[in-house]
Amino acid sequence: MRLADLSVIDSFCQFHTCALFFSINEFPSSSLQFVSRYYCLLLLLPNHFCLLVFSLAYRGLAVEGKNQTILVSGESGAGKTETVKIVMSHLATVELTRPFAQYTDRKSGNKHGSPKTVKRVLESNPVFEAFGNAKTIRNGNSSRFGKFTQLQFDVEDEVTAKEYGREIPSCHLAGSLCTTYLLEKSRVVFHGEGERTYHIFYQLLAAPPAVKADIWEPLRDCTCESFAYVGYTDTTTIEGRSDSEAWEHTVDALSTFGIEGSSLNILMRALCVVLQLGNLTFDFDPAVPDHHEDQCVISSTEELEKLSDLMGISEGDIEAAMTTRVNTIRGETVTFTLGSSSARDGCKALAKEIYSCIFDVLVQKINEFTSAEANYDIPRINGDLAHHHHFGIISLL
Repeated sequence: MRLADLSVIDSFCQFHTCALFFSINEFPSSSLQFVSRYYCLLLLLPNHFCLLVFSLAYRGLAVEGKNQTILVSGESGAGKTETVKIVMSHLATVELTRPFAQYTDRKSGNKHGSPKTVKRVLESNPVFEAFGNAKTIRNGNSSRFGKFTQLQFDVEDEVTAKEYGREIPSCHLAGSLCTTYLLEKSRVVFHGEGERTYHIFYQLLAAPPAVKADIWEPLRDCTCESFAYVGYTDTTTIEGRSDSEAWEHTVDALSTFGIEGSSLNILMRALCVVLQLGNLTFDFDPAVPDHHEDQCVISSTEELEKLSDLMGISEGDIEAAMTTRVNTIRGETVTFTLGSSSARDGCKALAKEIYSCIFDVLVQKINEFTSAEANYDIPRINGDLAHHHHFGIISLL
């Protein structure tokens, strides 16, 4: 059944008591006006099943006081990422659509205020998309990692709600916590024909030359073709937004979490290290006769020099780390020179691990800014919470 017209929803709600299955992508609007139109129906008619999954979850938390979970599943390109974004947006702002919202004088205890908390929670999406999404054959904005998000709500107790004459307790967004898993690290160093690596690399390379030079001078005139891990692409627009426009959007979102100025440059320089590692080439050591031992050296001396400048580590130390392996056997240390294939694999492994660490740091930083504990003034004794403050949870998986 295609719910392409709001009149279909209206008629179905009037004459049926049942659960509806629908595609959120087919709803004609995701505006607050649409949410507000159906709010009373969804919350005040307990004998009817909810039309929208997010409203059912919200009602279960606000009215029944039970934590909720929404599982979004489907094949690649089915719209899982967009569905989660829509659900998060509605759950974060649904309290503002309640008829009495502008009149309530309830103090939530949020030291930053509800609008700022909502902004922080929603601004995590463009950051995760930039660093964790990529173009595949089937989907231009495919999530290449798993994410478990817990939206935390400050749920009003029934006694307080009755004092204010509210049949449905208020339920303010207090914050969020996110856990990520299974990042596709292989995409950092390889992507198939017609696909792209992670969006952030293209966004960085599409930034203004002056901005790139401020991050790292050799980056000023670089393009996608300048780096082996990125390479040529005929796709410069994702979901109607160019890579240069997406760069501005990502930078603005990162600033919400305190990543701006020098900290932004440090983050981007770490990405440059990943890119530059892909430009290193390994060949037989000419000093070894007949190459019978397959010992290698870094042959791309100019790229090695750039990497040395970027990392602040001497060229000799980098080459030694990339082309040799140190083993300790029975207390004796032995240094082996790697073959070109092994050295190349080690270089790729290092690039993947650095990117994974960058991603983990971003998740940690976002959680520091979005968690309910960070947004609420809760008394502490010796760093621990002075009392237990319970937050209701709606989980998105």
